[in-house]
Amino acid sequence: MPRIILALAVSTLLITGCAPPENLRQMGDRNRVLQGKLQTASGEIDRLKTQEVVLRKDMAELNRVINVLDSERNSRTQESGYLRGQARKFMQGQIDTFKEFLLDSNLLDYVGGELIERANIEDKPLLIVDLANRIPKSGTLTGVTGYFAKPTAFSVKVMREVEGKLVVIWQSKLIKTKQTGVRRLNFPVVVGVEKGDVIGYFFPKNVGVTFDTGSGDTRYLSNDVRLGSGLSISSLNGSSKKRAYSIGAYGLLN
Repeated sequence: MPRIILALAVSTLLITGCAPPENLRQMGDRNRVLQGKLQTASGEIDRLKTQEVVLRKDMAELNRVINVLDSERNSRTQESGYLRGQARKFMQGQIDTFKEFLLDSNLLDYVGGELIERANIEDKPLLIVDLANRIPKSGTLTGVTGYFAKPTAFSVKVMREVEGKLVVIWQSKLIKTKQTGVRRLNFPVVVGVEKGDVIGYFFPKNVGVTFDTGSGDTRYLSNDVRLGSGLSISSLNGSSKKRAYSIGAYGLLN
């Protein structure tokens, strides 16, 4: 009897071991799912590789077009720069010719004293401020002219009245002349002026233009006034002497 029971138990174990368990079926299902996903991923990878090749070709074409456009732009920039330079040169030539014509024909506006030989001259540094001949209209000044009795050097100043003071808003570099008589001297650049501005002249060594008394209103100081600085009219000397100097500025006024 014990032998029969033992044989039955061994038979039962053998039959149970040969039957497929549930977990094996699940593993098989998962394997099939993973294989499907792998195939899908491989197809996606192939598609992306094909797309990468196309994109690389497109990028190469874009780079080629960009290089062409850069070359064309540089060419246009050089050409337009040359044309602008030529146009500026032409216009500057026309302006210079027009200015010379106006100057030679005495058609430029003049602001200053009459250009005549006068009786008096001062051989010392002096700042003279012409209050009798203020700028009558806005415009531009292009130079200075005077009747010079001796070689001299001076700078021209444009003064504007601000809160009761004459403020130097522009001044020229030192202008030198060795010739006597009426001389016209151009500024390197034109200067804009407004109605009511006052013109001053500083002579650091000697005043090369002559003056008369009683017919003008040119005040004076022995010291210079720097650019951006101001002075009150009452601080100027010569209110009672009424000096008139043979100097003034010319330009185009509106």
